[in-house]
Amino acid sequence: MQNVTIVILIIVAIIAMVLGGWISFADMDDSATMTFHKSEVKKDTEQAVKKGEELVKDAAREGRKLIDNTEDAVDSDEPAEEEADFEPEQSEVLETPR
Repeated sequence: MQNVTIVILIIVAIIAMVLGGWISFADMDDSATMTFHKSEVKKDTEQAVKKGEELVKDAAREGRKLIDNTEDAVDSDEPAEEEADFEPEQSEVLETPR
């Protein structure tokens, strides 16, 4: 079962690379060739790295905003909203059977 899963994952990876333009196949008379397009892989990985860097920068910027907002709220003179303690009334307390 584990071998079948590995074979299926390899086939899916090859199909994804073909659809992404990383690999192409050609049939010539008595031979067949498979071409691995390194320039496509390089271009796609560079784009992925740039997008990843942008996401990290955006996340850091949003994190800084949240920290600044929290610090502003702590430093302000406004009283913080307190949570009310829940104290059950005597009638709400359940008794355990004896």
